[in-house]
Amino acid sequence: MKKLNIYIALLFAVVSFSACNDYLDVKPKDRVIPETADDFRALLTSAYNGVPADKMRLTFRTDELNLDNSAWDLSGVKDIYLWNDVNQSSNTLTFSYQFFYKVIMYANHIIDAGVNATDGTSKEIDQIVGEAYLLRALMHFNLVNQYGLPYNASTASTDQGIPISLKIDTEAEYFENTVEEVYAQIVLDIDAAMAKINVDRYGTGLNYRFSKLAALALKSRVYLYMGDFSTAKKVALEALAINSDLQDLVADASLAPHMYNSVESILALEVVFDSEIESASVVSDKLIGMYNQTNDLRFGLFFTDNGGGEFKPNKGTESDSKCSFRNAEMYLTIAECAAQTDDLDQARNYLNQLKAKRLLVDFYNTEVTRIAGLNKAELIAEIANERYREFAFEGHRWFDLRRTTQEQINHAYKTESATLNQGDPRYTLRYPDEAINNNPNLSN
Repeated sequence: MKKLNIYIALLFAVVSFSACNDYLDVKPKDRVIPETADDFRALLTSAYNGVPADKMRLTFRTDELNLDNSAWDLSGVKDIYLWNDVNQSSNTLTFSYQFFYKVIMYANHIIDAGVNATDGTSKEIDQIVGEAYLLRALMHFNLVNQYGLPYNASTASTDQGIPISLKIDTEAEYFENTVEEVYAQIVLDIDAAMAKINVDRYGTGLNYRFSKLAALALKSRVYLYMGDFSTAKKVALEALAINSDLQDLVADASLAPHMYNSVESILALEVVFDSEIESASVVSDKLIGMYNQTNDLRFGLFFTDNGGGEFKPNKGTESDSKCSFRNAEMYLTIAECAAQTDDLDQARNYLNQLKAKRLLVDFYNTEVTRIAGLNKAELIAEIANERYREFAFEGHRWFDLRRTTQEQINHAYKTESATLNQGDPRYTLRYPDEAINNNPNLSN
């Protein structure tokens, strides 16, 4: 069996060719060993740079977009769009299973060796190690939400998850852990990070790094996906106690809220959409229909009229649009959790606080009246719709569908069509052939 040697080789090869190779001493031969706090910070920066951009490919599996029939060559994404996960075209873009584990390997080395770093203060070293714990947690979280079953408290102890990697060990065999085990490790890593991390919030330009605020945002999302609504709400409120700003589109609609320099940015790390994806797609009629095109100020920021009744995605194609967490998510998490636990007034309050920054005033006032009349089930559905609108093309939709309704979706491209049925097994990705070849303990 090929174990993790390939990932170890990739780890050291990438580091040796990184922009920071002037600090690296070769000890032993063919391996670069960071020693100082600056060395470990540089290694962590390489890890951040290696975070995969799978979320933009997952968008093709959602109800957010359709393939553009006028595009020249869509062979790279057609099978993803039609959920054809077996016998794909050789041109089909692959998901990044192995690269998640490469980032985890970076984090593992920093966690294991970073505490012994030289030439740095204890606070600097703790911050670096704390960020590594959080990056490892995020990578395992993304992996289990792509390749593992959705969290279900009644079955998580036996449901298929993904292998957990906590050590660089070329002799170890890696087996699938259960969903429950994976989430338990994610929580352990977040808690370990919270004991070390000491930067409350990074400023613009450094906000690709994990801070205490970003740690709270990740923790809140994890507990939301676990269905622990009380904890998810509590942690989201803690995050907003550090920064509760929302980008006010009513006052100034020139800067979209998902941008890295938005006042509500928490962690600007992941590429979730880009111009290449935009050129292959048009916005789905369903998503367009979710907006009041006149009164919802997001509409003009997120979409461009392509003529002929079609719209192209505009959101996420900017170079400054990396986004993993932002404050709007905390507001909607609180709203969802409050509604789920029967505090409908709090749910309406946090939902309306977000809407107040997105809608023209007169329309907002009518929305407040409408939402006041919603019962619990209707309010939960409205909050889900608001997530659909607010987080379009930010990588949330596929995960939101998985953890909630797993509803039926129909896709068509030219003469081909496909249906993802409610509860379809294809809501969970298959392991890539390369992963199974490297580790026969995995199976689809």
